[in-house]
Amino acid sequence: MRRLRLLHLDLKTVYSYGDQLLFELVRQTFNSWGGGEQFELTSSSPFRERATTAFVDDINEHFDGVVIGGGGIFPRRTNATPASGWQWNITTELLARLRKPIIVFGAGNPAPFDPERYNEVFRRHVNRTMAQSVFFGLRSTGAVEDMRDWLEAPEDAPQLTLQPCPTTIARVLLPRIASEPPDEDARRIGIQVGLEAAHVSSGLEPEAIFPRLRDLVLALQEDGWAVEFLGHKRTDMKFFQEYGAELGLVGHRLFGSTRVLFEGVRTYAHLPLVLGARGHSQMIPFGLNNIPLSLGTNNKIKYFAHEIGHPEFLVDPWRSDFATDAFARIDAADQKRAVLRAELAATQQRFVDTTRHNLSVIYERLTGEQVDADLVPYRERELSLAQACYDADFERRRLAEEAHDAQAAARGQAAGAVAGQRTRAAVQAVPGKNGSLATFRRIVRAGRRRARRALSR
Repeated sequence: MRRLRLLHLDLKTVYSYGDQLLFELVRQTFNSWGGGEQFELTSSSPFRERATTAFVDDINEHFDGVVIGGGGIFPRRTNATPASGWQWNITTELLARLRKPIIVFGAGNPAPFDPERYNEVFRRHVNRTMAQSVFFGLRSTGAVEDMRDWLEAPEDAPQLTLQPCPTTIARVLLPRIASEPPDEDARRIGIQVGLEAAHVSSGLEPEAIFPRLRDLVLALQEDGWAVEFLGHKRTDMKFFQEYGAELGLVGHRLFGSTRVLFEGVRTYAHLPLVLGARGHSQMIPFGLNNIPLSLGTNNKIKYFAHEIGHPEFLVDPWRSDFATDAFARIDAADQKRAVLRAELAATQQRFVDTTRHNLSVIYERLTGEQVDADLVPYRERELSLAQACYDADFERRRLAEEAHDAQAAARGQAAGAVAGQRTRAAVQAVPGKNGSLATFRRIVRAGRRRARRALSR
């Protein structure tokens, strides 16, 4: 039996908890299958870094395949690379030079295909990637169908299929950390709310949702719930900063520290119910056999609720009676807690079986050998080595991420300067319009100030 050496292209970050845990569990999934006899996934490289000829040649010489496992890798407004239209920073020419097969494993949702405004670079690149892949697994059936719209010949892509995110089977991969279920009678609930550009642009602004969320927390506390707040990213902490002291909330900051890699799992494990606004605030609780309710802000979140058979777990954040509706859904889930946990455990087992089957398919497509194996969780020593590896890499990742943020802020500042020049030109060219342009000039100046503050941070 051949043991395959794979390179993990990742987007591991120190400021987004879901991705921190995800990339570790992608690795553990491959290394756990068959107790590590079939796959060795230990080497990694950030795929935001620009690929070179030397890099591709090194893969061709030293590895048996490339694993791309991650969350926000497909095109969004701010993070797509010019080379590919998504986060893999490799040109189609260099991609064609790659002779080793690609494995996309548990990736997140592609952007919706809009025939009028689709990204031609992404479409060309993802079709090339699909052609060079032996397996292309996305997290939900809805995401798989969305990807088909980007393909020029979807009927020729049997490798495109469902692969649940490894965080949804965390209880199986990390039994030593997540084995203790919460007390069945415990009235503890986790609240997680992230408001970034995509949320705000969809109408979910802090001034709209925060007062309603405050009303919900007060109603839960009055009903005897202990409410704990979970922050996956820095932006998530805004509600806690504004209302945490007033409401007496327990806060968990799951980013910016080496400790949170596995401590975050322990935190989620003792929360029987969670109401979140991120994909991983659904998937991690589910993976620990707890009940995940969610703000239905995007397709990724909606698709997952349907994938596990519980669209009623979705809460509409735009409802004027949000607090009342959310409380009713939480109460209904609590009343059926034991039944729901048993049902979700059965769904998780289906995800485990799907994962085992997919790993067998990947191995057979790479070697021609059929192997049926179980997932054998890491032992204590292996977990310690995984944590040590993460610790050693943490500072480099932190500095790289800060440099990336600074570059983005600098680009924003440059764009603001260009806008300012255009404004001045417009003022000179259109006499009598100064009053209407004054507001625009103030907006530009405010944008510059925000960019400078971000750059200084």
